[in-house]
Amino acid sequence: MIKTFCRFIPAFCLLLAACTATKKTVVQKKDPGLYLDAHELPVKIQDGWLTAKTISAGSYTTSSRINGVASNTPAKQFKNVTDAFYFTVKATDVQLPVQVLSTPRITFSNRPMPLYLNELAGDASLWYIHIGASALEPLKSWELILKRSISFLELNDNKPVGILRSASDEIRITAHNRFGIRNSYEKMCFEFQLKGVPVAAVIPGESPRAWIHEKADAALQQTLTAAMLALVFKG
Repeated sequence: MIKTFCRFIPAFCLLLAACTATKKTVVQKKDPGLYLDAHELPVKIQDGWLTAKTISAGSYTTSSRINGVASNTPAKQFKNVTDAFYFTVKATDVQLPVQVLSTPRITFSNRPMPLYLNELAGDASLWYIHIGASALEPLKSWELILKRSISFLELNDNKPVGILRSASDEIRITAHNRFGIRNSYEKMCFEFQLKGVPVAAVIPGESPRAWIHEKADAALQQTLTAAMLALVFKG
C-alpha cells in the first residue's frame, strides 16, 4: 500500500506541473486603448474663399452644408427646431445623409431617454443628429442626442452627455477635457463607448482630431465617422 502510494506521488506532481504550465500560457492581451496614433484619423477642414466648407476624416469627406431640415428626415416632424442644416458623408461606395439641428428636450417626451438626458428641464436645448442607413446596413439608421450645455464638472469626470442609438444598438457618449486644461472647455473631447469600451472619439474646434478603434465593424465605423464629422461641422 505504501509502495503504491509512493509511486503515485511523482505521477501526481508531474500532472500538477503540467496543469500549472498550461494555465500560465493562457494570457489575455490587454486592449491598448483608443487614443493611439494607429487609431487616429487625419481630419481636415477645406474652407476657401471660392469654395464651400467641407470636412474630411480619413477616407470620408462631407458635402457642403445646406441650411434647414431635409424633407426625408424624421426631424421634419419636430415643432421646435434651430440651427438646422444637413449634408452628405461620402467615401468609396458610401453615401450617408446627415441632419443636424437643436431642439428642446420636451421634443422627446414620449420616447425613452437615458436618465442623464431625461432629468433635464423640458426647455433644455439638445443637439439632434440623424444619420441615414448605409449600403452595409440598408435598414438601419441612427440618431445622436447630445446635451448642448455641458458643465466643467462633467468634463473633469468624463460624464455621460449623450447617446448614439439605432433600433437595436446603443452607444453612450461622454465628454472630457483630458487633452486641455481641467475646469475648461479647451479641447473638449466627445468619447463614444460601446458596452463601456471607448470605440471612437472626436475633438471639434479649429484643430479637430478623431480616433476610431478597429474593434468597431465596418458598418459601425461608417456611422461613427459620420457622427464625428457632424460634431466637427456644427463647431
